[in-house]
Amino acid sequence: MAAAAAGGGRGLWGRLAERGVQPPPLTVLAGRWWRALLQDYAAAVREAAEGARRRPGVAAGSLAGLAGAAACAAAVPSAESFEAATVEAAGTLLLLSPGTRSPAADRHVQRLLRRREAGRLRYRDFFFLAVVYEAPHATDAALYPAQCPHLRPRWRELPGRLLDVGFWGRWWVLGARLRDCDINEEEFGALPARLRHMSPHHLHSQRNESQFLEKFQPVTLTEEDIQHLWKSAVLGLQKPLFSPD
Repeated sequence: MAAAAAGGGRGLWGRLAERGVQPPPLTVLAGRWWRALLQDYAAAVREAAEGARRRPGVAAGSLAGLAGAAACAAAVPSAESFEAATVEAAGTLLLLSPGTRSPAADRHVQRLLRRREAGRLRYRDFFFLAVVYEAPHATDAALYPAQCPHLRPRWRELPGRLLDVGFWGRWWVLGARLRDCDINEEEFGALPARLRHMSPHHLHSQRNESQFLEKFQPVTLTEEDIQHLWKSAVLGLQKPLFSPD
């Protein structure tokens, strides 16, 4: 039993060496491993090809989905692009006068700038999209609430601290806030509720546009119009300058 235990402690190749069986060299073992791996991959490719021939629609849909996922992953915006977009938005608002600048857009951009200066912006890439959220402390803060792992915000609190979502090469929240940044919506607060919102057909009236374009059309006069204008001019000349008392 002791000999068996000693032989078991030396392993498989030790026991085979005692019986006169020499282990194969490492090159042979590596070749066998690579050959088995290539055989497995070749079998997987053959099965995928057979499945694609049997169900071409499903295969095309899968390839389209993979291509779309790869394109989305390649177009995820970076943290540097968010910083550049924030600075550009601040410059755009700075060119507008305070009376015409959107207060909501200005407050959002100023919030982003303050969090950026304090080092409280965080960027996370989730392969298909990226998010920027607010942290309670800066990265290099030495405060106890910032260093204690039990006091850090939980992931379930992320929706309340979310600032922007990046997808397909752009930041959607910042773009939505700057869509009408040159309109001061607070100026319309005293208007009735029915006049505070305008639909596209209020801004693009076909009748008003057609009347505006009519003044550029040439005037065409007929013979009757010319005779009428001539008679009116003659009768106007025949009228006395002063009416009798």
